[in-house]
Amino acid sequence: MMKRGILVFDHNHEVWNVWIGQNAYWVEQGQTIELRIKNQYYQAFVEKDFDWFVTLDKEVSFSLRPYEVYKVKIFLPYFQPFEAPF
Repeated sequence: MMKRGILVFDHNHEVWNVWIGQNAYWVEQGQTIELRIKNQYYQAFVEKDFDWFVTLDKEVSFSLRPYEVYKVKIFLPYFQPFEAPF
């Protein structure tokens, strides 16, 4: 079951989280998401070196910008929910 949400950077913990409505989910290295670019979704592999980045279709990599919000789809059973601090 793929769910649409947004990928947002948590500056306090320096991690990315997916928000679906009012529910937040951890994003860890090695997870696969679908990232929307120009109205098309691409399979993306989430990785971290010095910065967080994604690799699209096993060919193209780019850094995620901490002040950007990305539209994504995730396979919900693979992601762990957590309580938002507010």
